[in-house]
Amino acid sequence: MDDGGSRSGATDRRVLALGVSLEGRDEEGPPPLDALDPLLEAPQHAAHVTEVVRKFGYRQHSPANSEADLAEEVRKALKSPSEVLIVHLVAHGRLADTGERGLHVVGGDGSNLDDPVSTWISLIESHPDKPRPLTLFILDLCHSGVAATLPWHQEMPVGRRRAWVIAATGSRDNAFDYRLSRATHTVLGNYLEGTSTVDRSCEYIPLPTVGREIAREVASLSAQEGFEQLVDGSRVAFLERVEDLEELPFFPNPHFDSRRSVLSEVDPGITSLVDEAFDARHFMLRGAGSEPLDRGLGQGYFHGREQEVRLLTGWLNGEGSGFRAVTGKPGVGKSGLLGVLVCAAHPQLREPARNLWFRLPAKPACNNRLAVVHARRRDLDQIADSVARQMGASDEDRPADGWDAERLIQLASPEGYTLVIDALDEAERPDDITQALLVPLARAALAGHTGIRLLVGTRSEPPFIALLKLAQDGDGLIDLDHSQPDDICQAVRQYVGDLLAVDTPYAARDAVNAANALAEGIAERLTGKGDPSRGEASPEEPKPLGWGEFLVAGLYVHHVLTLPTERDSGRARELGLQVPRDLPDLLELDLARRADQPDLRTVLATVAHAEGSGMPERLIAEVASVFTRGKGPLSVRRVQEALEQARFFLRQDIDTDGTTLYRLFHEGLAEHLRAHPFDPQEQGQNT
Repeated sequence: MDDGGSRSGATDRRVLALGVSLEGRDEEGPPPLDALDPLLEAPQHAAHVTEVVRKFGYRQHSPANSEADLAEEVRKALKSPSEVLIVHLVAHGRLADTGERGLHVVGGDGSNLDDPVSTWISLIESHPDKPRPLTLFILDLCHSGVAATLPWHQEMPVGRRRAWVIAATGSRDNAFDYRLSRATHTVLGNYLEGTSTVDRSCEYIPLPTVGREIAREVASLSAQEGFEQLVDGSRVAFLERVEDLEELPFFPNPHFDSRRSVLSEVDPGITSLVDEAFDARHFMLRGAGSEPLDRGLGQGYFHGREQEVRLLTGWLNGEGSGFRAVTGKPGVGKSGLLGVLVCAAHPQLREPARNLWFRLPAKPACNNRLAVVHARRRDLDQIADSVARQMGASDEDRPADGWDAERLIQLASPEGYTLVIDALDEAERPDDITQALLVPLARAALAGHTGIRLLVGTRSEPPFIALLKLAQDGDGLIDLDHSQPDDICQAVRQYVGDLLAVDTPYAARDAVNAANALAEGIAERLTGKGDPSRGEASPEEPKPLGWGEFLVAGLYVHHVLTLPTERDSGRARELGLQVPRDLPDLLELDLARRADQPDLRTVLATVAHAEGSGMPERLIAEVASVFTRGKGPLSVRRVQEALEQARFFLRQDIDTDGTTLYRLFHEGLAEHLRAHPFDPQEQGQNT
C-alpha cells in the first residue's frame, strides 16, 4: 500500500480511525425497542477510511487492542509528535443529559466515554505553547455538529486554529448508515482517481472543498436511502480572510505539479502582487507570444511593432501627452504589445520576465508607480478597486459609494501614477467603465496637471468611440490595423520562424530551408502579399485580414506541427499559403481534422458560454447536454478528456475553492462557437 512518502515529503502525517461496535448484541431475538444499533460494520468503515487516507501520505496511529482505551488512544494521538493528524470516529454519539450537555462518544459497553469531544479539541487549542498536531476530526456520530460549532472555538481567528471538524450531522440530528464514512471514502477516492480534481497548481486540496464534496455525497445518499442527513463543519466568520484554509495540508493534491503553479515560472515574489485583477500571468503570456504552442513563459517570441514599441516606451518613461490608447482588430496584438512593455516596466515583473522583453528595440524604465489591470470579465467597481489598491489604498479607505475618477486622482497625488488598462472591450458593461471612469481619467491625464497617465487597450467599437477620439485628438492613438503590410509580413515571418526553431522537427538541419519557406508562405498569405485569391488587376492592394496576423499564424503553426514534416521547400511554401485567413476558419480546420473526437466541439461550445473566470468541469458536464442533441449530460471523465484535447484553445483559472475554471483563450472564438455550436453538417438540424 502506498504510504504517500513521495508526495508528503518530510511531513509526519498520521491517521487514527476507530469504529466502535456495541458488545453483547448478537444474541437471538428482537432487541429492546430502545436498544442502540450494534453498529457491527463500524470497524469495517473505519478501516476503509484509513485505507484511502493512507494513500494521501498518512501512516496509521496504532490503537490499543481494548476498545475501553479509545479515549486514551485519542489523547495519545493528539499528543503525538505528528505534524498532521486525522481522527476518524465511527460510533454512536450521545449528548450528556446534564452539565454542559456536551457530545460524548458511546463506548463498546453502551455508556458514554468520560471525555466529551470538546475536551479533545480543547487539548489542542488551549495549549498553543505545546506541540500539537494540526488535526481534522471526521466524526461519524449522531449530534456531531455540536463539536463543529463550539462557541469558543468559532471565536478563534482562522489563522490560529489547529483543530477542524467535519461532522456527520447537525447538533440535534441523527446520523444514518455510516454515510459520512462512506462519503469520505468515495470523495477521497475520486480525488485519487482523478474523477474529482482541483487545479494542478494547488499543492493541497482545500479543506472547504473536501467538506463540500463530502456534504454533496451524503446528500446524494440521503436522497437514495431516505432520512435526510446534512453534514456540518467548522464555522468561519464571513468577515475573516480565509486564505489560510486553502493551505491546510490535510489532503495533498495527488495531481499537484509545481511546474503548473500559476506563476511558478517566475520569481516567487510575483505571488505577492497586491491585486488579482492585475493578472500578471495575462500580461506575461501575451508579452511572450508563446500561447499558440502552449510554451509558457520560458521564451519570448514578440516580434515587430518597432515604431509602436518606441512610442510607448517613451510614453511610459514620461514623454508626450498623458493619455494613449492602443486599438485594432481582434488578435492583432494589442495585449501582446502592452504585455511585453508592462513586463519591462513593472518592478515585480521586470527581472523575472527579462527574457520576454530584453530584445525590444527600446525598453521602458522600471516604474514603481505603475498600476495595471486586465479588464476581461471585470466590472466598474472591480477595476476601480484594483487601481486604488495598487496605488496604496487599503480596504478601509474605500469610500462607501466606491472609487471614482476624482478620488483616484487624489490618491495619485502628488507624485503621480501611470495606469494601464488592457482588454477593456472584454470587461463587464464596458460602456459604464468607459463613461464613468476612463473618460474622466483620460481628460484629467490630457490636462497634464493631475499626475495621472493613462494607457488603454481596446478594440475599436461603438462604446469606446469617445475615449478613442480623446486619444486621437491628443495625438495619442495607436491603431495597429494601420501598420504597413510589408512590416507585418517581415515580423510574422520572423515570429513563425522562431516558433519552428524551438523543439520542432523543422529545427533539424535537413528541414531548415523548408521551415524558412513555410514561414514565408504563412506570412505572405496572412498579409495579403501571397493571397491566391487576389486578382492581377490590383496586386498592390492586399486584402486585409479580419483577425490578427500573429494570432492566426501561431494557431496555424500548431496545426502544421500535427501533420507530417514537410522537408521540400516548394511544398512547405504551398502548405504555408494554405493558412486560413480568419480565426473561425482555423478552428473549423482543426475540428474537422479531429472528427473522431465528437465531444470536443460540444465542450468548446459549452465553454464559449462561460462567464467570469470560467466554468468548472462539473458545470461543463451538465450544461453540455444543451449541445448533445438530447443525449443528456456528458460524464465528468468525458469532459476531462475533451478538455485535454481542447487545451490549446483554453485558458485556465482557479476558483477560490481550488477548482480549475475553463474559458476560451480568445473572445473571438467564443463569439463564433456561440453562433455555431454544432458541426456545420449538423447545423441545419439544430436551428
